[in-house]
Amino acid sequence: MGNRANFGFKTNGHTLYLYGHWAGENMLGNLANALEVARPRWTDPSYATRITVSQMIGDDWNQELGWGLTVDELCDNEHKVPVVDFDKGTVTLLDREMKKVVFSEFLPQFVERYAKPSLKPAIDTIPLF
Repeated sequence: MGNRANFGFKTNGHTLYLYGHWAGENMLGNLANALEVARPRWTDPSYATRITVSQMIGDDWNQELGWGLTVDELCDNEHKVPVVDFDKGTVTLLDREMKKVVFSEFLPQFVERYAKPSLKPAIDTIPLF
């Protein structure tokens, strides 16, 4: 079994899909955290996509199983599908059949809504004495 999910990245009229065999749990939160890391490159789709995908895969790059990439077609899927469009600056969540839009948000709002807050305390909350 698994918890199969796909994440789309639109570019040049095509969509690159990142497939994660175990990526369904907290998928929007994990995508938002990865997008936050890529924030400095949001206006450069090729770099932003590479950074986001790298963050999603994490330490699993050398594993035979777990992650895959396709163009313009989904792999096994058990969830709604978020599609990132850096040119438009949006994340659109589509239903499992890719026919209906559940919601569409601009990147900053999506990250604000779904990213996990940092576990580090703000510097001004650390007692100095």
